[in-house]
Amino acid sequence: MDVQMKRQEAMVYVHRLPENNKLKPAEISETGRRLLAFALKEQCGFDGSLPRVAKGDQGKPYFPDHPGIEFNISHSGLYVVLALSEYPVGIDVQEISDMDFNAIGKRVLSESEYLDFLRSDNPGESFFRTWVRKEAYVKWTGEGITRELRDLPMDGWYQYIEIDRRYFCAIWAALPLRVEVEEVQYL
Repeated sequence: MDVQMKRQEAMVYVHRLPENNKLKPAEISETGRRLLAFALKEQCGFDGSLPRVAKGDQGKPYFPDHPGIEFNISHSGLYVVLALSEYPVGIDVQEISDMDFNAIGKRVLSESEYLDFLRSDNPGESFFRTWVRKEAYVKWTGEGITRELRDLPMDGWYQYIEIDRRYFCAIWAALPLRVEVEEVQYL
């Protein structure tokens, strides 16, 4: 196995993009690939290039030649985040923004989540906490947003990761993982 990480561990790499960046989506995706190459070099001794990447039935990327390495990438606003583990993982980061939380909440939150949202002193925070958890879940399972988010079973384990007070981030896996976070300034 290529992975030199400890069992039941996930490394989370965080890269902050330049303030007022005007990067196009393809450039941000490239930043995610560079962050992944950096992590593979640091954790697995790779040479700094990415191994062959394939996509699962629902589009989740994986390394067919390195089945012991699992990863997931997300980006929002000024941040690109990466989770790397021996276990399937999903990660999501979301910048807090203003929106009609009530209308969106009715569509994506379960009945109990929606009631918690309505009772919350800070509906925006409540919504985004739940949203990143759900996104991390569907990225972990590899299914993406292919079914009603309100009806997700939400089995498994998750943990919130503090990145910036204007962002929420969560990681999801089948079992509890020890999470280490590393900020990467230069790629």
